[in-house]
Amino acid sequence: MKRDLQAVNNFDFLARSFARMYALGQVVDIQAVTGNMSTDQQAWFRKRYEQYCQQATRARELELEH
Repeated sequence: MKRDLQAVNNFDFLARSFARMYALGQVVDIQAVTGNMSTDQQAWFRKRYEQYCQQATRARELELEH
């Protein structure tokens, strides 16, 4: 159980990190990132990544407005 929680935390950190990179204009190849994940892990990761991309993009837009 602890190991699964750590894996989720790691995936969440990666999703946030790649989303921030995307928001900063860097190319992110999510297929390459998720290539070794199971189908369920990929689906979860992509959902979190998309959510974080929206947040990071909005935060970046707000930064640039000021």
